Amino acid sequence: MTEAQRIFSGIQPTGYIHLGNYLGAVRRWVDQQSEFDSFFCIVDLHAMTLPWDPKELQERSVATGAMLLACGIDPTQATLYLQSHVPAHSELAWVLSCIARMGELRRMVQFKEKSKGETESVGVGLFTYPVLQAADVLLYRAHGVPVGEDQRQHVELMRDIATRFNSQLGEVFVLPEAWIPAAGARIMSLDDPSSKMSKSANRPNSAILLEDKPEVIAKKIRSAVTDSGREVTASPDKPAVTNLLTIYSVLAGESIAAVQERFVGKGYGDLKVALADVVVAALSPLRERYEELMADPAETARLLAIGAARASEVAATTMADVRRAAGLVPPA
Repeated sequence: MTEAQRIFSGIQPTGYIHLGNYLGAVRRWVDQQSEFDSFFCIVDLHAMTLPWDPKELQERSVATGAMLLACGIDPTQATLYLQSHVPAHSELAWVLSCIARMGELRRMVQFKEKSKGETESVGVGLFTYPVLQAADVLLYRAHGVPVGEDQRQHVELMRDIATRFNSQLGEVFVLPEAWIPAAGARIMSLDDPSSKMSKSANRPNSAILLEDKPEVIAKKIRSAVTDSGREVTASPDKPAVTNLLTIYSVLAGESIAAVQERFVGKGYGDLKVALADVVVAALSPLRERYEELMADPAETARLLAIGAARASEVAATTMADVRRAAGLVPPA
């Protein structure tokens, strides 16, 4: 029997998981965990690259773990854990930072966006976090990294750093590939269809959170912006309605054309009512399981610890090879 390829994906614990995260990433993880040797990491160290509240970071780290479990991540199939619980992530990041080049990191688009031009006053971690991200993946010798198009540049950096290490010090790392879906739902904000759905404290109606109760979901969908006219059709000149139809289509498992047929002769209000029903039906089981897990955080912590133990075993093997190649004296 051929050994399953290994994949690695990470998710930040700083925000709440919303519908866009679920449809674009987490649901894919659930589907992939039975096919691949899957490592899913809550990257709490990455959450420290921008100002953070320690209490909130701790709470949201556990809550993110609970939500991933509620979404269907199975700890008997996949390795789910907190990044900070495997110190080898930080150790390898230091080794790789001695291999990475300043010019490579300066070219990272996300650093330019997040620093907003204030490159002299932001934390060093914001500049070097792509190296930690490379360590996250290379540590497990992952073959694939399921990501969106916006992360392609970071995966290319991982490959460059791994190639340089292998060339200079010896073959240790697998060169990972970005696994970007050829086609997939791109879920946009409910209040601004020109931007991706995201959790914003200043725009609470922009995103549907997986932990939202049915009445909150219905209210957010009712308040979603629409386009001019009344016809319920998907088209480039109707980005808001297209977004609502896309959400309906993906959750109902029907084509957009089939969904449109349901609303011939009907208006946007009809679409919103029906969409709310579809979203509530899809998310309610996840929310209920999440609430069960959050009522017993010790169980989530136990499952994350099991994942960290497995991840640590794999990481230890890689780090032994890294230390040997780099000329570091092995611990007694």
